[in-house]
Amino acid sequence: MNNRKTASAGASAGATATAGITNGNGNGTAADSPAESPEQARLAELLAGLKALEEKAAVYDSLAKQIQTHEQVCLKDLAAQAKAVRSFIKSQQRAATAARKTSKHGDRPVAAAATAVESESKPIPQSALDSLDRKLQDMEFQFPRPPSLILRLALGSCAPFALRPLKLRIAYKRDYELFKLGMTIASTVVIAACLATGSRLLDAVYEFLMLYYYCTITLREHLLVVNGSRIRKWWLVHHYFSIILSGVVLIWPPSDSYTAFRPLFLWFCGFLCVLQVLQYRYQTSRLYALVALDKARPMDTVIGDGVLPAARRSDHTNVSVNRAFGFLTPFLVVGQGWQLYISWTLYELYVLAVAILFGVLGCGNLFVTARTVLSKRAGSLVLKDASPAASQPAFSGFKRD
Repeated sequence: MNNRKTASAGASAGATATAGITNGNGNGTAADSPAESPEQARLAELLAGLKALEEKAAVYDSLAKQIQTHEQVCLKDLAAQAKAVRSFIKSQQRAATAARKTSKHGDRPVAAAATAVESESKPIPQSALDSLDRKLQDMEFQFPRPPSLILRLALGSCAPFALRPLKLRIAYKRDYELFKLGMTIASTVVIAACLATGSRLLDAVYEFLMLYYYCTITLREHLLVVNGSRIRKWWLVHHYFSIILSGVVLIWPPSDSYTAFRPLFLWFCGFLCVLQVLQYRYQTSRLYALVALDKARPMDTVIGDGVLPAARRSDHTNVSVNRAFGFLTPFLVVGQGWQLYISWTLYELYVLAVAILFGVLGCGNLFVTARTVLSKRAGSLVLKDASPAASQPAFSGFKRD
């Protein structure tokens, strides 16, 4: 009983003391608790910041899902619309062909019987069909293309291939072009060192640099194609062969055949570097003019001969561009002839693998250059007889922001 009374009295005293402290503070906190330290205040501030960032991340993830869903819907609609537009253009072209045959022969040919319904009505003018096709190209440019097999094998099928918005795509293209120019200048320096020293180790450094260069730009070009760039298939194939060639030359052991091949190869590579700088200057100025005139896509790149198949130029631009290309063409022909000469020399040395690779590259480059010259001449002739609709900007619908 005495113990219980003592405990009860102690509890009453404690309660009285607590009540006194509470009344003294006025806010119900314990007077003997330590004040909040600066570290604890900073911790609370960081936790609050992370909490706010977590909410923003949830909103970002939700928006990304909405964009992906909306993109898939748009791609499906674009595929259906592209099929309908191209089918309509082909039907109108068949109707126009049938109408021309009818007016020429005075009656309907048997071969045009399948298009009788189409030819009964007046065909749509070609200028309107060209405008429709250009509008479709505008829409196709706004969305990414399916990635190639090489990209899926190298980066995986779920890698983020598409770059958004257009400003980021253009920045990536510009970085690709500067990378090519920087590697060309670096290669020139290494080639000069190789020629000055005669070191096989420096040769290996240069050949490894070329292997890295071609592997890198091949992947970058595939990414650019996904994001709207137009790159001739030959240049992608050219870079695949160049990767193989760089690897073979890299592992070529010191021998009499390599000693005979080395100076011819290094001087050719030095000439190629100078030629690439000239090409870069020509292609950059040409592409700048075409994009400014809305004759080319913002994602078109400076690569190879720089020919844009769908682009047409105004008369004054055509004159200046053809003058620059006329200056560049002899250097291109000399370089491609040099490749073929190296191929023949290696064939005589019985180095068949490298000889075949050089021969394929030289023949392919020479064919593309000849095709470029012919296309430029044909483009100049087309411009003289072009209709007003054909001379309108082909890609004026692009959103540049």
